[in-house]
Amino acid sequence: MIRIISNRIVQIALLLTLLGGLMALRLQDPAFIHRWRQLTFDAYNRMMPRPMNALPADSAIKGVVIVDIDEASLRRYGQWPWPRTLVARIPEVLKDMGAKSIAFDMVFAEHDRTSPARVAKGLPQTPALQPVEKELETLPDNDMLFAQTIARIGNVVIGFVTAANGQVTHNKPMLKVPPFMNDGTDPDPQKFILSHRYYTTSLPEIVKASAGEGSFAMSPDGDGVIRTVPMLIGQYLPDGKVNMYPSLSLEALRVALHRGIYFVKSYGKRIAKGYGIQWIKVGHYTIPTDKKGRIHVYYAGHSHWKPFYIPAWKVLQRDPSIAKLVKDRIVLVGTSAIGLFDLRSSPLNASLPGVEVHGEVLEQIIGHQFLIRPGGSNGFELVATLAISLGIIFLAPFISTGLLALIVLLLLVLGNGGAVYAYGHYHRLFAPVYPSVTIIIIFILSSVLNNLRSETERRAIRDAFGHYISPALMEELTKDPDKLKLGGEVRELSVMFTDIRNFTTISESMDPADLIRMMNDFLTPMTSCVLDNRGTVDKYMGDAMMAFWNAPLDDPGHAAHACTTALQMLDALKAVNVTLRAEAEKNGKPYHELRAGIGINTGRASIGNMGSKQRFAYSALGDTVNLASRLEGQTKGYGISAMISETVLKRAPHFAALEIDLLTVKGRKEPERVYALLGDTDMASSMAFRALSELQDRMLTAYRAQKWDEALDLAQQCEALRPDLAGLYALYRQRIDAFKKDPPPADWRGVWVAKEKH
Repeated sequence: MIRIISNRIVQIALLLTLLGGLMALRLQDPAFIHRWRQLTFDAYNRMMPRPMNALPADSAIKGVVIVDIDEASLRRYGQWPWPRTLVARIPEVLKDMGAKSIAFDMVFAEHDRTSPARVAKGLPQTPALQPVEKELETLPDNDMLFAQTIARIGNVVIGFVTAANGQVTHNKPMLKVPPFMNDGTDPDPQKFILSHRYYTTSLPEIVKASAGEGSFAMSPDGDGVIRTVPMLIGQYLPDGKVNMYPSLSLEALRVALHRGIYFVKSYGKRIAKGYGIQWIKVGHYTIPTDKKGRIHVYYAGHSHWKPFYIPAWKVLQRDPSIAKLVKDRIVLVGTSAIGLFDLRSSPLNASLPGVEVHGEVLEQIIGHQFLIRPGGSNGFELVATLAISLGIIFLAPFISTGLLALIVLLLLVLGNGGAVYAYGHYHRLFAPVYPSVTIIIIFILSSVLNNLRSETERRAIRDAFGHYISPALMEELTKDPDKLKLGGEVRELSVMFTDIRNFTTISESMDPADLIRMMNDFLTPMTSCVLDNRGTVDKYMGDAMMAFWNAPLDDPGHAAHACTTALQMLDALKAVNVTLRAEAEKNGKPYHELRAGIGINTGRASIGNMGSKQRFAYSALGDTVNLASRLEGQTKGYGISAMISETVLKRAPHFAALEIDLLTVKGRKEPERVYALLGDTDMASSMAFRALSELQDRMLTAYRAQKWDEALDLAQQCEALRPDLAGLYALYRQRIDAFKKDPPPADWRGVWVAKEKH
């Protein structure tokens, strides 16, 4: 299963499937995504509240104030509801102070119980009170007095609100609503607005006397917070049609502007410009809305409104200090008294008077401070999310997780910072939370899958090479698996073969357990020498071992590393023999000195996974490998421990290598110039080796010129300098004695043809 998931194609398919699911979820826009969006816009509003009184210099309306029927006013004038004659004094005073319009955030649905005629009906039916009752019935009705007052004032707007079934006061709550108009080609905007069947409205005489009537209904979101307010609201009629009415704030603005018509723009198709209601225009104010005709409330906060609250008792007492605050403003009449239950919640305040929400709406309309959710914002957010997520999916294999995380973090910071900037400078609402969550999910899963694939590759590499290359090379290879080219390739290698001399004879005299222990004692240090010099152990073949350099990782100094390894092997073998001798003497067993033969060749070879479908290994094949094996076999006949080819010496010219022959090994036609590897760079630069090398060259020149006696004399001088090469010079004496008896052909150039592989 892990192998399947580690496949890059499978991973891409999984990530694309997940991304598709996340995109489909966003298109469905479930409640939790909508909630995230709301909380994001709330955070923007808390960070950057709307500036109060940011009005154009030429604005005829200087802002909004609130006349508050607060606790102090109730203490002075008694509990609510107040007599309509008392309430009527509020708009009278405000009109005299220069208010542009006065809107009551309340409904006068019931008759005033303090009207004289209604008080008379409540008197006891006694003869003594009958004259009082008749006198009261002749007095003016409070509701009529209130209606007459607001009719005379001419700029009073009253409210209505949605009601439960059967609680409707009037079927047509807006008797003075001006007509709504559009350009004639737009669809009927009534199909988009929020509509209800029942409303509670004020008494007919009050409605008739008012300058306008608007809805003060608000629909809080699921958490009770008011974020949007409908500027238009509909009423279902018995004949199936829908009547459309303005909000209280919209109607207060119309009356203040002395306008008679609303213009509504809407689109009926999902085109680039949008869908549903686009804007409402009254006078020179154009109000952008969402498709349902709602406005996003841009809150300044309750603390900013405190200077614009006027207690109702100050109005009733005609306090001159409030005149300047009222002049040329729209006045909203509402209540903050807790007992009257008109408290709302906003993103900035857990509790504020409902009338203040209408004030926020009016202020942002007058100041042209609109929060706009652009029509193409959903598409833009989806495209941005898709583009970044696809980038993560397809870039992950090619860059490190850390760098990819840095890029993703930068993009998220830019995206979220850009959304905040768009809100603060352009009042545009973009919601980066779900795109950010999607991108983070894709990044995390992509990183996990990528790391899983990398770990699988590293495990495969460790399984394939863990026993054959050094820990340093293994670490380098697992850090960058791209350096490994599994499969077949042709490249230059330095190949080494080594085995134990007379192994058959030695093995016949030892029991199996001792033989295995001896082989382990021999191969362990030999292997360490290979691994310590960046080599790769190809295989063990009984007493023999094959190794190579420059694969699977590049090694520019492969020939030199192979020569160094051979010299270290010969030194290590001395220590192994000391240990074996001590163990043999301790156990009373015969001691067998181990002597090794080493052959090294450099050339191009095929390297890669070789074998069968059931079992394969990383190995090298080719003539280069065969020649290395033949050279190792010839070391015994020449009486030397390590033999290298001319190609090796060309790649590593600073080693002490002594030419010993022109040799044609079995299976090859062309001769190879071969050398005895005697030492490292220090030996090569010594006077003793230089003298030996000069005598050796002269000896071989005489030998190849068939100057037998001169060659014998020079061989004797060479042997005197290096007694450990006695076997080599004994070989040449044998050859010369044989040639004296049976001379070689006249065209002979000193090439010796090996008859055996050894």
